[in-house]
Amino acid sequence: MSNIEFNLGDKVFHKSDYTTIWIIEKIEENEVFCSTLLKDSKKLVKEKFSLTSIEKVETNSNPIFVGNKTRNNHF
Repeated sequence: MSNIEFNLGDKVFHKSDYTTIWIIEKIEENEVFCSTLLKDSKKLVKEKFSLTSIEKVETNSNPIFVGNKTRNNHF
């Protein structure tokens, strides 16, 4: 088992699907109860995972901003 500490409110991925972010609601022994909001149906889904099947979402301290660069047409 890994040495990663999980806390309530942490954002995690299930190792089988890295497209859905789950939020930890409750931790019991080797099980974690999580929930997520489905984008297409706006439905709240709750699921139970084992601690070994989840991985924390990495948060960067430096955010990346994506935008359009303005074009300067002056010569």
